[in-house]
Amino acid sequence: MNTKERLIRAGVKLFSKYGYSATSTRMIASEAGVNLSAIAFHYTNKEKLYEACLEYMQEKIKAYYSPSCREIEEVIMDGEMTEEKAWNYLERLINLQIEVAFGKKYQSTLALVYREESGPEGLRPLTREVFDQQEGVMAQLIQAIVPLSDNRARVVSRFINGSIIAFGEHKSLIAPYIGDAPEEEPGWLRSQIRTSCLAMVRGIKEERGNTRL
Repeated sequence: MNTKERLIRAGVKLFSKYGYSATSTRMIASEAGVNLSAIAFHYTNKEKLYEACLEYMQEKIKAYYSPSCREIEEVIMDGEMTEEKAWNYLERLINLQIEVAFGKKYQSTLALVYREESGPEGLRPLTREVFDQQEGVMAQLIQAIVPLSDNRARVVSRFINGSIIAFGEHKSLIAPYIGDAPEEEPGWLRSQIRTSCLAMVRGIKEERGNTRL
């Protein structure tokens, strides 16, 4: 890796672990194994380096979500979305979000999402990627299953996504109850979360007078 890449990797690691305020440029330079002056040379200051770290992770998140979201949007635009397809796509999006919440490879991303609230004002790109795009597409799927207003569909989508991500954030609270290796959560846990999210949509559909599902 070149110096810029090493600074980005070190920044992501430390910002996600300690947050923006508690992470110093000296800590990042030490983690990256470079001189402190390298940060000023490549990124001017800590805030600019932080922005670069968020942009780096934003691209990774886009690559993770975009294929599924793009496919769903194309089906909707072509007028080919059926209720059956909507259920299948909804489950796929829920699975994607569960993987972000619990998958080891996404823990730095998730930690940075949590930390964004305490960072420089106005810098929330990861929150937008993890929630906004995902929820907009999910809301359209929900509307293909049950007739809801745009606002209510977005609220349901936010509840589903927010619940999954929040559960991932606080999964240590259930560690005593899921076995000796909580870092390897059992399959039933993911399955239960997925089932509960889908059941919420089914419940709304039943409220609207259709009890076929």
